[in-house]
Amino acid sequence: MLKMVFFRDESLQAAGPPLRPVGTPSSSDESSKTLAPGAPWRPEATRSTSPRRCLPRDPIWGGRREAAAPQVRGRRRHRPTGSGRLTGCGRAAAPPCPAMDYAGLAEAAAVKIGLYRRDPGGWRGCRSTSEVVVSWRPSAEFSGNVYRAEGTVPACPEDVWECIKPVAGGLRTKWDQNVKDFEVVETVSDAVSVCRTTTPSAFMRIISPREFVDVVLMKQYEDGTMLSAATNVEHPQCPPQPNFVRGFNYPCGCFCIPLPGEPDKTQLLSFFQTDLGGYLPQTVVDSFFPASIAGFYSNLTKAVKALKA
Repeated sequence: MLKMVFFRDESLQAAGPPLRPVGTPSSSDESSKTLAPGAPWRPEATRSTSPRRCLPRDPIWGGRREAAAPQVRGRRRHRPTGSGRLTGCGRAAAPPCPAMDYAGLAEAAAVKIGLYRRDPGGWRGCRSTSEVVVSWRPSAEFSGNVYRAEGTVPACPEDVWECIKPVAGGLRTKWDQNVKDFEVVETVSDAVSVCRTTTPSAFMRIISPREFVDVVLMKQYEDGTMLSAATNVEHPQCPPQPNFVRGFNYPCGCFCIPLPGEPDKTQLLSFFQTDLGGYLPQTVVDSFFPASIAGFYSNLTKAVKALKA
């Protein structure tokens, strides 16, 4: 018998003093205060005593599922590329996002995943299939993990790149089950753009739809290797949207590497480093990513075969 376990986040608790019986004066009641003679009267801010907000009821499972808003984390995370304060639960809204050096951030992300590629230490295997080997290690960017995936795709690098390149109207939305929509918000240069990606609900709808705003760099090296690197940014045309939880990609990307002597095969080396946000238990996140990455490689293999047909 399948037993579903649902989680509730204590960060949803409304900030405020304990409830008291009706008619009992509190320390903030005007009637319970005595002013000194001649002292000016100043109104004091009172905190909300509204009861705890409940999570929406899932129409399929009948239990409580993850709420899409407000977006408040239960744990602290490091965001080197962002600014502003959290919203929701009575907290102040973030100020307008400042001008960002999108080209510089994209290049820094490419350098970072280049370091991941050359650093073999500390990776621990978590999933292996006939198409990909997935490993992980703790991230230095946020309180989560960075995942490394390596596999050989039975197609030339140009065909693999055609399927995965992050461009408007590309093939990614047609074969990748984790990408619902992809749009270019701003073209910074021929190689750099700011993009918004949305994803559907996943993991038996425990993970609600996400949106990501990233700066993306596309680059080709002298040996024929093609790179797509990305990291999260803020953009004035991309405020958080209703019905989506804002997630954050830290330096991540894919290397399409030609294999000498095997023109019809490509080594695809990928790094995934995503903070999904919301109120997801860590056990859900740790289970989701290895399976999702394996599905990415499996679906990509099918896509390149269909492209060649």
